[in-house]
Amino acid sequence: MRFIRSLVGMVVLAVAFSACFKAAEFPIVPEIEYNNVIFRKGPAPTKDVPSPADTLILTINFKDGDGDLGLDASETGIPYNDKYYYLFKDGSFLNYKAKRTIAGFDTLPDFVTPYNCTNWEQIRDQSPQPKVIDTLYFTLNPDHFNFVADIYVQQADQSFALYDWKTEFIFPNCNVSGFNGRFPILSKDLTQKTAQEGTIRYAIPSPAWTIFFSIKPNCAAYSSAKPIFRVCGAIPPWSEPIPRL
Repeated sequence: MRFIRSLVGMVVLAVAFSACFKAAEFPIVPEIEYNNVIFRKGPAPTKDVPSPADTLILTINFKDGDGDLGLDASETGIPYNDKYYYLFKDGSFLNYKAKRTIAGFDTLPDFVTPYNCTNWEQIRDQSPQPKVIDTLYFTLNPDHFNFVADIYVQQADQSFALYDWKTEFIFPNCNVSGFNGRFPILSKDLTQKTAQEGTIRYAIPSPAWTIFFSIKPNCAAYSSAKPIFRVCGAIPPWSEPIPRL
């Protein structure tokens, strides 16, 4: 079997980036550090949009010695595709039928949570009431995104637990990428290996920010070995959010 590029792309969240930078000399291994986070309240609910999105805007500082940060929107093929599907030598796809009938493939995961989101994709026909015509096996490509956001939720004992998108958004409402995203190429000319220093603003719109979380002023962002910021869980939403745009 061999890898082939993803056949289907899915947009889960709209992620916006902006960046500014100045020339300097730095190591070619990029460095990032936390700058700030801002909460921007969304529009008022309407009949058509009962749950409008609020937005968290995370700003990070970066330094890069050769100025090659970012991915172009056209870079959706290998090695930056979102999924890897698999082919047999005869050109047929590795599917659920192969798992059931071909020796050695029975070790692939069953079509159950979370694997029906993370490893199996149903293909439907184009009829008015689409029917499943095949179920293909795939693996996610960790290199598809160049901005990875882990969300930790504070527990009752004050510890923090990683929010698991795979168990919260189950089939058929899959969301395996969470708040991960892609930021564009920052250099105006990639042929020129120019050092860059600046900021990247990462906007994460979601109605969940005020439905499921409160944004408290005493949960200010802070830096550590891994730059993070806090979003403290409580319902109803806190009345004094962190700085807004």
